[in-house]
Amino acid sequence: MVQKVLGYQIGVKRIIAIPFLLVLFICLVIYTLVDLTQTVQSEIKQASKINYLLAQSVASNPNNNLITTSVDKLLSEMPQYESIVFFPFDQQQHPTTHPIKVTEVLFERYYGLSEPVKINLLKLTPNQKNTKVDQLIGYSNLTLDLQTIRQQWFWQHLPLVLVLSFIALLNLWFVLQKVQNLSHRLPQLEDLSHQILQDEFSQAEAYQLSKSNEAWVFEKALVYLLNKRKAQIAQINTLRQEKNDLEETQIKQLEHSSKFENILIHEFKSSVSRIESGLQLLHNQYISAEQKDAVEIISLGKDDLNAKLDQIIQINRIDKGQTGVSAYQFSPTGLITQIVNDYQPLAAEKNITLKAKPYHADYVLEGDVQKITLIISSLVENAIKFTDKGSITITSQLQHLQTQVRWTLQIEDTGIGIAKEHLEQIFEPFFQINPEVKHSSSTNSAGLFLVKKLLALMKGGITVTSEPNVGTNFQVSLLLKDWKHNYERNLLINKHIVVWYHYEDLFEKAKRMENAGAKVETFTNTEPLEDYLSSHTVDALFISRNIDYQAILDFVSKFREREQNGRVTIVCVYDTKALNPHTIELLKIAGVDYFVKKEVIDDTPDQYIKELSNLLS
Repeated sequence: MVQKVLGYQIGVKRIIAIPFLLVLFICLVIYTLVDLTQTVQSEIKQASKINYLLAQSVASNPNNNLITTSVDKLLSEMPQYESIVFFPFDQQQHPTTHPIKVTEVLFERYYGLSEPVKINLLKLTPNQKNTKVDQLIGYSNLTLDLQTIRQQWFWQHLPLVLVLSFIALLNLWFVLQKVQNLSHRLPQLEDLSHQILQDEFSQAEAYQLSKSNEAWVFEKALVYLLNKRKAQIAQINTLRQEKNDLEETQIKQLEHSSKFENILIHEFKSSVSRIESGLQLLHNQYISAEQKDAVEIISLGKDDLNAKLDQIIQINRIDKGQTGVSAYQFSPTGLITQIVNDYQPLAAEKNITLKAKPYHADYVLEGDVQKITLIISSLVENAIKFTDKGSITITSQLQHLQTQVRWTLQIEDTGIGIAKEHLEQIFEPFFQINPEVKHSSSTNSAGLFLVKKLLALMKGGITVTSEPNVGTNFQVSLLLKDWKHNYERNLLINKHIVVWYHYEDLFEKAKRMENAGAKVETFTNTEPLEDYLSSHTVDALFISRNIDYQAILDFVSKFREREQNGRVTIVCVYDTKALNPHTIELLKIAGVDYFVKKEVIDDTPDQYIKELSNLLS
C-alpha cells in the first residue's frame, strides 16, 4: 500500500512538472513563430511601400534609371534589403509576390517583391479627343534578406528567451531533485512496508526518516499503518484466544453432555433389561388373568421406552452431524412389499387391511434404503396404532426427471384422524395426539419428529392432511438418483458412433445412444457420410433398414477398401420381411459385422444398448 502511495506521489509531481514544461515550451515556440512571422510580414509591407515609391520614381523619369546614390543609401541603412533592381519589360523575369509561409519565414534566405513601372503617354486620334494611356515599361524588384531579419529578431528577443529558458531549467531541476530524493528513499520505504506486512514490528520501528526529506510524509503513513496493524493483530489474537477458549469450553460441554447422555441411556437400558428379565420370570410363573394384563401393560411400556431411547439416540446423532446419507441400489416396489409383509400380522390383530398400490413398474433407485425403510415403517406403524377399523393403503408413484426420480409415497389410513389445530404440532418431539391411546403391540417407531429429521437429511419432504374420525394421509417426497439412467449413461461413454438412416426410423435410437454417453452423428446422404468417415475416427456405423440393399452393399465395400485407421464396427438393422438370408450373407462378405432385427431394438432398446456396449468394449 505504501509503495503505491509513494508511486502515486512521485507520479503526481511528474504529472505536474512535465505538462508545465511542455506547455511552457509550446508557448515559447508559438510565440516565436507568431512574433517572427509578424515581424517578417511587417517588413514585407514596408518593403512593398518602398518598392512602390521606387517604381513611381522611375515612371516619372522614364529616361533615367534609379538614382544610384539613393538606392545605395537605402541598402546601407537597411541591411534587410538585399538588392533593388529595375528590369526592362522585354527582359522581365520578375518573381511573383505571394503570402509568405511559416516554413519560408524559418528556412528561406530571400524573398522578392515586384512592382510594375508605368508611364503616362498621350494618345492622339484624328477627329477625337486626346487620351492618356498607361504604358508598362518594366518592373521594380526589391529582394528581402530573411536571414538578416531573423538575426535582428533573435538579438532583440534574446533576453526574453534566456529568462524563460532559465525558469524552465530551474523548475526541471527542482522536480528532478524531488524525484531523485524520493527514489533514493523508495527502497527503504518499500522494505519497511514489507516488514509491516510480515508483522516484523521490532525491525519496522527502527526506521527513522529525516523530516527535512519529503519522505517523512510517507513515514507518517507507514507509522499509522504500523500502529493500526499492531492493534488489529492484538485484536485478532484476543478474538482467536476467546474463540479457542469457547471451542474448548464447548468441547468439554459436549464431552460432558455425551458422557451424561451415554450414562443416562446406559442406565435406562439397564433398567429396561431388568424389567424385561422380571417379565420373563413372570411369564414362567402361574399368574392370574388380572396379573397377565398388568404384565402386558408393563411389557408395552417397556417396548415404548426402548423405542423412545432409540429415538433419542438417532436425533442426537443427526443434530451432532454424526449421521450421513448412504447410497444403495434398491427396488421401491420390493421395499414396500417387504414392509407390508412385516406389518401384516400387526394389522391383522386389529382386523385392519394393509395393502400396497404401486403405480409404476419395478425399477431401481439409489438411496439410503435403511433410513427410507425406517421412515415408511414408522408411518405405517403410526397408522396401525391410531386405526381401529378399516384399511391402510400405501401408494407409490415415480416421476422420472433427467438424471433423478421423484418418489412420492402416500400412507393413508381410516383411523381416528387429527384435528386441524394439531397438524402443525404432530412433528414436535414426543407429541401425542391422544395420550390415552394404548400401544397394542411392541413398537420400533422412531416418531414423527425423527421422521421429519431423516427426510430433511435426505432433502426430502413430508406433508399431512387429516380429518377427525375419517382418517389421515401422510405424503412423503424423496428425490433419488435414477440408478438405471446413470448406469446407462456410462455404457457408451467416449464412443463415437455414426448413424446412416432414412426417414426417421433410427433417429430416436440415435438419441438413446447419446443418452448412453456416446457422441453420435447422423447422415441421410452418402456424400457427406463418406467425407465425414474419411476425416474422422469412429467406433461404429449404424445403417438403417430402410436404406436400399444395393446402396449398402456398394458403400460398405468401398468403405472397407479405403479403411485405414482400424476396423470400424458396422451394424445393419434389418427387417426380416425385406432381407433374406442370402442377402445377409452378401452383406457380411462386403464387410457388415453384425445384424440386428428391427423388432429387437424396438422392443428391448435398453438391453440392446448393453449389448452394443459389450460389442464396442
